[in-house]
Amino acid sequence: MPLAPWHRVALLLLGVVFASAAIALAFGSGWWLAALAGLGGISVALAWYSWHERAQREELQRHLVDLERELIEARAAATVAMRAKSAFLANMSHELRTPLNTIIGYSELLHEDAQEGALSPEQAITRLQRIREAAGQLLSLINDVLDLARLEAGEVVVSRERWPLGLLIDEVQTAIAPLANMHSNRLSIDLAVDPATIIEVDRAKVRQILLHLLQNAVKFTRQGEIRLAVAIRDAGEGPAVLSLSVSDTGIGMSREQLDVLFEPFVRFDEALTQRHSGAGISLAIAQRLCMVMGGTIAATSQPGKGATFLVTIPLVAARAPLAIAVNEQ
Repeated sequence: MPLAPWHRVALLLLGVVFASAAIALAFGSGWWLAALAGLGGISVALAWYSWHERAQREELQRHLVDLERELIEARAAATVAMRAKSAFLANMSHELRTPLNTIIGYSELLHEDAQEGALSPEQAITRLQRIREAAGQLLSLINDVLDLARLEAGEVVVSRERWPLGLLIDEVQTAIAPLANMHSNRLSIDLAVDPATIIEVDRAKVRQILLHLLQNAVKFTRQGEIRLAVAIRDAGEGPAVLSLSVSDTGIGMSREQLDVLFEPFVRFDEALTQRHSGAGISLAIAQRLCMVMGGTIAATSQPGKGATFLVTIPLVAARAPLAIAVNEQ
């Protein structure tokens, strides 16, 4: 059982008195010298105790100040996070309603015209195509939300497999080229390695990262260029890394926007959000997928001068001689 502070002081004073008396008797001095030594020891003990208590009070006060500051910072961070999540939910509800309204609206028109017999095959095909496109947008959005939730919960498993690098390039180019053409953008692919090179990495996750980055570049670029550069680089003593660079000539970003670029619940200014639709979680997903595979992602940009994203992902193995090949679409 720990002693109370006054118990410790009492024991210290008794020890000082007995020690002083013992010293005085040992040297053959009288009782008055022992008493004088005892009083001096008591004074020293009281002074030490006063200093010790003052130091403890100051330490406690500093600790309380630190706790108060941390509490204020945590409260401010919680407020910012709550506002960001509220803004995210408001934006998400808008993004969900848009394709849903399209699906419901065209479905009702299709149903009414079919009942009245005033629907031509061409009109039916057009409306079904609109419904299909809206359903695809809705499914993509829901998949992104589910992916982010799984990543945040740590429920994503990395599945490494061996495949030729050219397969990834073909898949990405097939998916992005039509979107780039819609906005009069030129898509170029610089492949600084033989397409037949076999690498071992989670292809689905690498493809998902690239699609998110390229779709983001297409969204913010008009009548410009979007460039994908792919290379395999030596990492010294560690395994080689797959280097992926996505750059565009779009609107670019400020330093403040770059600081929150990969946060899932943070939106840019309202005017920018209104001009460019999207839930704002694709880059957060790309970053977390990189982290899951032990890789990194970074971005550089300037307003009006486009943006560049650099991704590095460790590889287990790479085979086939290096070569230079350039594909342009």
